[in-house]
Amino acid sequence: MSVVSVAFQETWSGPNGLGALRPSEAHGLRASPRSPRGCIQKLAYKVDGFMVSQLGKLQPRDLKEPPALLEDLRGFTRSADFQRYLGEPAHLFPAPGRIKIRKRWLAPHRVGFSEWRWQSTHPILFRDVEDEYRSHVDNQTALLRILKLRIKGSPMAILVNGFSSGHHLLERVAWPMREFHRRGIGVALFALPFHGPRGHTFPPDWPQQNTAFTIEGFRQAIWDLRIAIRALREAGASHVGIVGMSLGGYTAALLATVTSDIDFMLPYIPIASLPDVMYENDLVPGTGSARAVLYEGYRDQLVPITPVCRQPLVAPERIRIISGEFDRLATVQHGARLSAHFGTSQITYPGGHLIQHKRSRAFRTALGELTDTGVLPKRR
Repeated sequence: MSVVSVAFQETWSGPNGLGALRPSEAHGLRASPRSPRGCIQKLAYKVDGFMVSQLGKLQPRDLKEPPALLEDLRGFTRSADFQRYLGEPAHLFPAPGRIKIRKRWLAPHRVGFSEWRWQSTHPILFRDVEDEYRSHVDNQTALLRILKLRIKGSPMAILVNGFSSGHHLLERVAWPMREFHRRGIGVALFALPFHGPRGHTFPPDWPQQNTAFTIEGFRQAIWDLRIAIRALREAGASHVGIVGMSLGGYTAALLATVTSDIDFMLPYIPIASLPDVMYENDLVPGTGSARAVLYEGYRDQLVPITPVCRQPLVAPERIRIISGEFDRLATVQHGARLSAHFGTSQITYPGGHLIQHKRSRAFRTALGELTDTGVLPKRR
């Protein structure tokens, strides 16, 4: 076990005593429950395999060697800000105060009816990355694109994008919008930090190898989502829910451990642990024991922002997890871990991460169950 892991476990065991997986356990998450059959399922499986094989090529140019990365992890663990991060949970996700929302109507050729913006300057916890973090000017403006003309009296779903997405035109076609419209649910498109209009690099500047920077990104995402929820409620929405895809699904699940102010939640093809996904897909640098030590270091340092290591605050009947049976990135086992942790059911579709075959049927089932149990209102 690494020095980082030992130091971490002496001070933190998680709010509910749950820990992340060991490398040997995480490695077992790769397997799918059954083999793909038919052309579309096989294609979805192979396309995901190609995507996973290309992820390693997205590493930053300045990626350090494993010994240097391990030294950075050890130094980070010894820092005063890290000890505050562990020892003062109230500072991890502070509740935002009153934030001025700037609203404007959009021209007919734009995606949506209106766009809401606000200054997103969450209180930085890790001072060493504050200058770099604030230097990304576009990221300091949060965006919510409203695809509903009349919000008052209607349930609203905030759709949270996946990794390297967030552009409104792409998000408009990335989601099964018809299933929300059938239930009378309005949609608002949210952009994660450093994604879509909030960033201009590929891959995005967040998440990244700097652990403090990665943590700050999730803190900002939670900060902005809480502002978005409150803004929609004040606009008259009868219900406000969070629906997140992939990285957005992880963020939605994290939000459900920070606040109970969520009427319904649908993590879609979600990941349960960032370090586990990195380990499963050979994205942790190094080989052998060095790789395992780095994995343990990243895993332990991210426990306070890992959904399955935190106490859920949203009732199980308000949550459904949707996973692709042949997803090779956010595997069906990741969804199973989240559904077990939140005490809810997991709905699957016979597709992958990129080719999402029959996903509409899964959304129809999930939204139907939430309606039948009274979580969502029946359409008038």
